[in-house]
Amino acid sequence: MRLRELVSEHRRAFRDKVVEIFAAKYKMNREQVLTEYNDVIERYIEEKYRGVESALAAIMSHNRPVVLSIIRDPCDENVCRICERDKPNIERLRQLYGDRIAFLVLFDSSPEAAIYHIIHREGEKLLPLCAVISSDGELVKYWTGRPVTVDEYREYLDPLCDEI
Repeated sequence: MRLRELVSEHRRAFRDKVVEIFAAKYKMNREQVLTEYNDVIERYIEEKYRGVESALAAIMSHNRPVVLSIIRDPCDENVCRICERDKPNIERLRQLYGDRIAFLVLFDSSPEAAIYHIIHREGEKLLPLCAVISSDGELVKYWTGRPVTVDEYREYLDPLCDEI
């Protein structure tokens, strides 16, 4: 599925949940909530998704396949050994593909890293998240909680680079 569609779907579901919470809290129906609190809800949603929209814009700005890595913030006192073990594989990809693909690294502490929850919706949330995204924003493949081998990346990147 395209990343933009995933973000829109997630945003819609989150908005519906917020409306339900307002309805329960103020003992109102959905229409009453939307009439009275729609502006507040929209501002809240906009603020919550600002980082996600920023990450999406960064991904889409490259106009070529993207390898996205969401890793532990290096300033965090807890080092993610798995994130560290993936770094040489990313460096090898940089050597192999050069400027035919883009690389985007997000730290888990940044607002943009909230895109993790849109990409990986089921199962345990583990770092790193590594994803291959096509030039048109299609989420081709992602992995979590382990280093990804160069061969695994190549399985998905080679076909995308052949299209360029």
